[in-house]
Amino acid sequence: MANKFKTGDVITLKTGSHTMTVKGNAFKRSAGINESIPDRYECVWYDGKKQQTAVFQEDLLKLAQ
Repeated sequence: MANKFKTGDVITLKTGSHTMTVKGNAFKRSAGINESIPDRYECVWYDGKKQQTAVFQEDLLKLAQ
């Protein structure tokens, strides 16, 4: 299944939020192995001057208008 979003896309939560930028797919890290999680995205945004980062499921996100 292809990813719905790509690095650099500007998105929001479907329920409303700050605009965020997709940093890339989230990764599962264990025993020195990084495994991409295709339906989860690491996103970044600014809350005032402070940078925030979080991982969100694909079905919670939409492209910003």
